[in-house]
Amino acid sequence: MENDLSRLVDTLPGLVWSALPDGRVDFLNQRWREYTGLGADEALGHGWLAAIHPEDLPVLLERWRGILAGGEQREMQARLQRFDGEYRLFLFRACPLTDASGQVVKWCGMNTDIEDHTRAREALHAKRAEALLAGEKRMLAETRRLSSTGGFSKRISTGEITWSEEVYRMFEFDPAVPVTLEQIVTRIHPEDVASFDEMVKLQLSGNDYEHEYRLLMPDQSVKYLHVVAHARRDQDDQLEYIAAVQDVTQRRLSEEALGRARSELAHVARVTSLGALTASIAHEVNQPLSGIITNASTCLRMLAADPPNVDGARETARRTIRDGNRASDVITRLRALFAKKDTATECVDLNEAAREVIALSRSELQRNRVIARTELAEDLPSVIGDRIQLQQVILNLLLNASDAMSGVEDRPRQLVIRTEQDEDDHVRVTVQDSGIGLQPQTMDRLFDAFYTTKSGGMGIGLSVSRSIIESHHGRLWATPNDGPGAAFSFSIARGSRETVDVTGVHRIGMIRTTAVVDAHHVMRNL
Repeated sequence: MENDLSRLVDTLPGLVWSALPDGRVDFLNQRWREYTGLGADEALGHGWLAAIHPEDLPVLLERWRGILAGGEQREMQARLQRFDGEYRLFLFRACPLTDASGQVVKWCGMNTDIEDHTRAREALHAKRAEALLAGEKRMLAETRRLSSTGGFSKRISTGEITWSEEVYRMFEFDPAVPVTLEQIVTRIHPEDVASFDEMVKLQLSGNDYEHEYRLLMPDQSVKYLHVVAHARRDQDDQLEYIAAVQDVTQRRLSEEALGRARSELAHVARVTSLGALTASIAHEVNQPLSGIITNASTCLRMLAADPPNVDGARETARRTIRDGNRASDVITRLRALFAKKDTATECVDLNEAAREVIALSRSELQRNRVIARTELAEDLPSVIGDRIQLQQVILNLLLNASDAMSGVEDRPRQLVIRTEQDEDDHVRVTVQDSGIGLQPQTMDRLFDAFYTTKSGGMGIGLSVSRSIIESHHGRLWATPNDGPGAAFSFSIARGSRETVDVTGVHRIGMIRTTAVVDAHHVMRNL
């Protein structure tokens, strides 16, 4: 009976084995011995381990010890050596036989070849992963095309530049031709060459940067590119830049169209406001002026009488003075009404406020070929004030500086916005240009109302700016540079959030700054 059972086990389509409770193998069927080429004498006990791949042996033994300790049916995988030396992956199944008390008296097992199945499954997974990766690449390429975004890398030590397909499309260069800096410069708009050169010099510092410039294409069309670059070290510890480039032409054209529409709207609003102010002054002042004329005429008649009515003339002169004061009070009241606005007092980060003004004025500055640079102090204390009003002052100084450089052709039109801690717990903001500078005879009148050095200005901008700064208990002043240009600075006291008026209405960030930019078309001509 035992021989019949042994012959039956030998005919099973698998490598069958059995082991004692301690793990020593006491039976291997004929198929197992034929497959491995090991005889029963050398394979029984622990000899079967010689057929296991050396790399799989430690894991298999650890797993086998765990199965013996747990006393439950388990599976494990390992590569088994065939008689010809080839290793193939097998699934080892071990099942315990127990007595009435639940003690393991025997382990029975079968090894099944899963090499082909595993390879087929891995090939299927690899194919799926490849298809997924290809789909992601197609989607990424389509996304880049739709967003007009490309990328490039540049090794600083060699000047080697590598472009993506999308960047070649932006510049309209042949992808088969290697890119050089000289070749790129041929596409840069002549008015942006100076700022582009500054960007190239900045790359030597190893700092990240962000830049916008224009391309002048062979058909004379203009493209606007926005670059964001990150500096890093490659495997050879050489400095290189990885950058994203986006064609923002449509956005810039839309911004310019919106700017023109805002300018027209601001012009209409300015004309309307001035017309309303003029009408109000005329209406309010007309009555006291009429009284002055009547009283003056009456006074003359009384003095011309024979004898002169001196007492009456004296009283009429008093009424004339009264009406004159009344007219003055009307004008003063209307001016106060025209200048009055509700303020929103809050903690203001002047660094952040300056960045927002620069970001929203970038189009204006680039049109004027102005290279703007910031020198913003770290850990700059906040100030207490009205964010819109303070940004209005910064914007007015920035645009004045840009206008002061409009006629400069023999040097770069450089503008610096600087923040720093001032003495007596104050914070200072300075806007410095390289323009035509200040004439000594104009210094005393710069901030006077209705005094202007612009051909089309009204002389209100700096006067209003000084009023705003003085309302913040600060001061605004101008100084000539050692070289070309001038610097305008204001200084206001630092504050803390505890001093903010909690009843003020707060509107934060770019939303509020947009209101300032909407107003700059009025302010820049004042």
